[in-house]
Amino acid sequence: MESEYPGSERRKIKRVRVSLSVIYRVNEPLTVRLLTAEREIRATMLDLSEEGMAILTDYDVPVSTILLMRFTLFRVDKDDVSFYGPLEITGEVRDNVKKDGECRVGIRFLKIEEDDKREVANFAKMVMDVLTKGQQ
Repeated sequence: MESEYPGSERRKIKRVRVSLSVIYRVNEPLTVRLLTAEREIRATMLDLSEEGMAILTDYDVPVSTILLMRFTLFRVDKDDVSFYGPLEITGEVRDNVKKDGECRVGIRFLKIEEDDKREVANFAKMVMDVLTKGQQ
C-alpha cells in the first residue's frame, strides 16, 4: 500500500522507508480513545524522519488525533547490532489514506526528546547510507 500513496513530498526532512513495529495509543480526543478501548495497538511503521512517520494500521484514526507511540531502533556497526529505546513520542495525525481495510496514517511529531530526535536522525542516515551503497 505504501508505494501507492498519491501524496507528493512536502516535508523539510525526507523520510526513509522502513518496516518496523510500532505500538501506539490514542491520547486525544476522548471519543477516539474510547473506540480503541484505551488499549495499545500494534502497527507497522512505513517511513520515518526526526519530524514524523507513517504507519499502517487496521484502525481508521482521524486527522488531528493525538497519539503516543513507542518503538525501538537499532544500529549496525560492522558485526554488531545495538538497540536504542524504547522511544516514546507524541504525535498528531496529519493524514489518513484508507485502502482495502487498512489505513496509512501520516504523523507529525509534537513531543520528542532531543536524544531521541538525534537517534532517529542517525538511524535515518544509516538507512540512507545502506540504500545508497546497495544502488552502487
